[in-house]
Amino acid sequence: MIYFDNNATTQVDKEVADLIYKYMTERYANPNSIHEFGIESEDAVEESRNSIAKLFGVLPFEIYFTSCATESINWALRGVAKANEKYGKHIITSKIEHSATINTLKTLEKEGFEITYVNANKDGVISLEEIKKSLREDTILVSIMAANNETGTIQPIKEISNLIKEKSPKAYFHVDCVQIVGKMDFKLKDLNCDLASFSAHKFHGPKGVGILYKKERTRIFPIITGGSQERGMRGGTQNVPGIVGTALALKKAFENLIKMKKIEEIRNYIKSEMESMGAKIITPIDNSVPNTLAAFFPKTRGDVIVNALSDEGIYISTSAACSSKGVSGSRVLKELGYSETDSKAMLRISLSHTNTMEEAQYFLKKLKNVLNFLKF
Repeated sequence: MIYFDNNATTQVDKEVADLIYKYMTERYANPNSIHEFGIESEDAVEESRNSIAKLFGVLPFEIYFTSCATESINWALRGVAKANEKYGKHIITSKIEHSATINTLKTLEKEGFEITYVNANKDGVISLEEIKKSLREDTILVSIMAANNETGTIQPIKEISNLIKEKSPKAYFHVDCVQIVGKMDFKLKDLNCDLASFSAHKFHGPKGVGILYKKERTRIFPIITGGSQERGMRGGTQNVPGIVGTALALKKAFENLIKMKKIEEIRNYIKSEMESMGAKIITPIDNSVPNTLAAFFPKTRGDVIVNALSDEGIYISTSAACSSKGVSGSRVLKELGYSETDSKAMLRISLSHTNTMEEAQYFLKKLKNVLNFLKF
């Protein structure tokens, strides 16, 4: 099997899986119980929180655990909107955000909030000029992804943050950081954002665990109420096995950044070989996370190629996993100015530090066979 769909999800690291299993079968107490067994679980959660905070360069009480990045994004957008609507009801985002952002903001729009959707250029870079023009006195929130999940394009987050602080200093800045962990070296304090969302299963951690970074003094309402967990901000018994596994996976993701140079070389080799086969490259190679390549073969359906490769035990994707079963093509590509036909032809190859050049060569050999077959 060759797995090149790591932007959709990653294989859980074996050491991480072993740790999770231990907490599921041996150290399984409820962290909110007051007996010693429960306190041990609570200590494990707080040690994980401290470890994650240190890696991100923030304070432990600014880290909150959720069930996934979608929940973290919902919390950031809905929580800030509801907590700050007396100051304004204007929110800014881009047209190429993840569906978790777009659909949440569409719901808020129906509830009376005004949403400005800024454009991106052909390379997928969001317009700083449009953001500058869109910022207003009643803007309460700006939400932008650090790197696009389909094209891999890196956004000018620091420049956007500077614009917000200059033109709308009361507005909060949320960054969807899901696709940069394990691919870029960063500290949250350097991004100068107020909120950030993460998902453990994108960096060889477990599914079912998300992280929300909330900078101190950021006004936000909870969206899941119940007990006093997460300092009263997110009710529900914490997923202790998943949380301790996430902390270890994040530590290893930062340690494995040194391997990204090798992955970038493999990605660039695939790009060159696909171009020689007639592919049009979408990903801006000089401004993208090093593991991602989006491309298409004109007049060829992407899902046909994906299914043919799947029969060979090779797994790539057509677009984001959350929308790949749709029939309308990539929404992101259409927002970048590509045609409906091109958007349906899109292919996404997303690598991990576990992938090899030999896998890339085998993938390209099989891809060439598929393309030759489709010509007849």
